[in-house]
Amino acid sequence: MKADITELLILFDEIDKFATNEELGVYWFRFARSDGAIITLSFSIYECDASVLVYNKNDVAFAHIRMKKCSEIRILDESKKCLEIIHDDNKGRCFLHLTGDSIVTYEE
Repeated sequence: MKADITELLILFDEIDKFATNEELGVYWFRFARSDGAIITLSFSIYECDASVLVYNKNDVAFAHIRMKKCSEIRILDESKKCLEIIHDDNKGRCFLHLTGDSIVTYEE
């Protein structure tokens, strides 16, 4: 799976150093919104999977999506903090808008 770690560091507040393992190609990024929602993006470059978790400060999950057979994570709009996760077969796409009203959108 392709992902530009440097670009993702610009969008997200922090990388979780305890969960991230660069040797294994596993990364965890977090973004805290002003409304208290926390968005976590985790993915494995070698296993080609990605997860998005949206929760609040009380660790109550609003949404969790796990996608397998991902081919790429790409930034769509850096200023709006928007990215997409694309599947290998190009049938499914997950849009993640860190600052938007609709945080996660999935389309097939």
